[in-house]
Formats: sequence, structure tokens, C-alpha cells
Amino acid sequence: MKRSQIKQPRTAKPRIILFGTYAEHNAGDDYLLAVQVKQFLNRIPDVHLIILTCDRAETRRLLEREGLWNNHITLLYSGRHGIREPGAPWYRSVHWFWQNIRETAKANFLLIGPGNQLQDVTRRMRVLFFISRAVLAWFTRTPYAYFGIGFYKIKSRFCRRMLKLTARKAAFVSTRDEGGAQRIRELGISASKVFSLRDITFCHHWQSPDTISPEHPGKPLIGFSCRIFLPTVFPSDVAENFYHSLASLLAAIHRELGAELLFIPFYRSSAFHDGVALDHLQSRAELKEVPVKIHQWDTLASLREGIAACDAFVGVRYHSMLLSVQSGTPVLGISYGHKTRRFMEEVSLGDDVVIVESATPDRLIAKWHELWENRATRSLQYRKICESSRALAEKHIDLVVQHISNHE
Repeated sequence: MKRSQIKQPRTAKPRIILFGTYAEHNAGDDYLLAVQVKQFLNRIPDVHLIILTCDRAETRRLLEREGLWNNHITLLYSGRHGIREPGAPWYRSVHWFWQNIRETAKANFLLIGPGNQLQDVTRRMRVLFFISRAVLAWFTRTPYAYFGIGFYKIKSRFCRRMLKLTARKAAFVSTRDEGGAQRIRELGISASKVFSLRDITFCHHWQSPDTISPEHPGKPLIGFSCRIFLPTVFPSDVAENFYHSLASLLAAIHRELGAELLFIPFYRSSAFHDGVALDHLQSRAELKEVPVKIHQWDTLASLREGIAACDAFVGVRYHSMLLSVQSGTPVLGISYGHKTRRFMEEVSLGDDVVIVESATPDRLIAKWHELWENRATRSLQYRKICESSRALAEKHIDLVVQHISNHE
């Protein structure tokens, strides 16, 4: 019998470990975590969730704001910021290492993801942060899965080999798009183990009588997101052209429609937060005389309300585009990675996305005019996209529920 098939005694109540890059003030990751917690608490009786996070206090505040915190949740430091847990007394700051091993051994399932992209482009060997937990789960004979994961690019031959090894031993690999699933299969993973689905945020049902935002009687309200382009990933000329093109588009929208511009930040920590990107934009000559409001939000519902209030949206952040679609707000996407383009193309919205390397002011403005003219049609189209995407997204959860049921 293979090592991964040996059954270890587990606790009577199911224990699931959620492992991702949480508590980094990234609205997309917060949204993913909140959806996971709600889904598992609702669908698996007596489930206990162990959330590995880089900041336990911040994660608890998030779950409390979302009304999800209860005594069925345990928070542990993930090691994201180094061997010592920040903010903990020195004699307790390394306890997380042994706690992680113990909890992994006790768990019924370890989920690696969702959302996070398997890649070593933004940081050398970054993908090993995720692969290491799969290795730990294998040693403790704990079933694990790459869950709702994304795939960008892995340059290191060693990282590719380790991903191939751990993916083969996983209970399953579920991806948020077909492109990512194809890249996983190309590693030599059995197609029967790889599930091409949709981002799990589509599981969430927003409490709203109508997901289509109404037209404003006065000036149109146009929302947008932005991001910093790291020099380790994008050449300086790409970043420069991006800011020039986006600033030109926003200025044209303001000039032609008399529109109010609303900036919605998604990533709000570190030196590369979205506010820095906004500063770059507003320093451009094209936008210096154009007023921009900033949407301050605290809960995910208030974030979504800000997007739903817009007549249209220019999305750079991946989950800003998903929230636009989920809110019925027509969105023009600017794709800085495969994930945005893949999603838009797979839901037949490929004409509404521009790859950042090919963005120009003229091209963005032309795409915007097309979107604006067809905004009513897009809003109706989004309803159908959400229905089909919800069915695919819920299969992520179904796979976990099925696995736990089969091993009780």
C-alpha cells in the first residue's frame, strides 16, 4: 500500500485546514477566505476550520466584520513573514511551526489555495511556500488538494518537478479557469484528477433584489482600480505606457461624459499598495485637473456596493473585474496576467479586455466606447455568466464534501 493511501485515525468532527496568503489587506484574498468559511460552515456539520494566516489578529477582525467568527475556527500563523511570528513574544514566536505539524496530522483535509497563483515570477521560489504544505501533508498522511488555484508561470525546473510530484499525490486539483487546468495537465497530471472550474467567489449570493446598477440621473459614475507594476516582472516601458494609457482613458471618459471618477482600492498594505498606483496616475498630465473620489470601505458588502453603484468600471485588479460582473456593472478589463484574460475569454467577454503590453490610449478608448454603447446588453449577459459560474464554483466545495463523506 502506498504511503499516501494509509489511513490515519482522525478526529470525530471534520477538521479542514485552509492555507493561503491571508491577512495581507488584499480584498480579493479576503473575499476568497470569507466565501470558503461560509461555505464550509454551512455545508459540513460540526466542521472545524484551521486557517493558516500571516496575521491572526487581522484575520479574526476580518471574520468578525463579516459575521463569520465562531468557536469552530482556529487561527495559526503560516510562516509567511519568517520563522518568528510577528508580534508574538520571542519565546512563543516559533511555536507555530510545531502547531502546524500537529494540526496537519490531525486534519481530515488540507486545502492549498484558493486564488493564489502557482508561480515563481514575482519572487524566486515563491511557489515552494505552497508546495511545502503539500509535502508536510504527505508525510503526515493527510489528504490534501490544490484548491481553486491559479497558474501563472513557473521558471524553475526544481519547482516544476516538486509541483508535479505533489499534484500527482493530491486528492484533486481544482483550478479557477481552463487555462490553468491545462498547464497542470501538461505537467503530467492525470486529467481525471484535474477539475477546470471557476473562481470560488461565484459561490456567494449577494443579498440584493437586483444586481444591475441603475443609471445615474445626473453625471455617470465610473469606477476604476489600479495596481503597481513591479520592475522585477514588467519592464519600465510597459509600466510607463500603462499609466499613460489608463490616465488618457479616464480623462477621455471624464471629458466626454462629464463623468465622476471613483477609485476603489483592493490592495491596501506594503509599499506597493493601490494608493501608490493612484498617485502615479494622478501625477500624469492627463489627470492633473480631473477630480477623483476614493471609495473608503470596510466590509466586503460595502466594497461590492461601491462597485454596484457605478455605471461602468475599468478593472485592473482581478477581483475588481469579478465583482463588477457579479454586480452587473459593465467592466472593461486591463489584463496584467493570464488570469484576467483567461476569465474574460472563457465567459465570452474577450472583446472587453486589453492585455497590458498592448494597451494604448487609442485602443483603450475605442474599447471603452464599445462597452459603453453595449452596457445594457452586458449587464444582462453578466446574469447568465454568474449563473453558470456559480454552478462551476460550487463544485470546488462539492469535491471537498464528497472526499470527507467518503472517508468518514
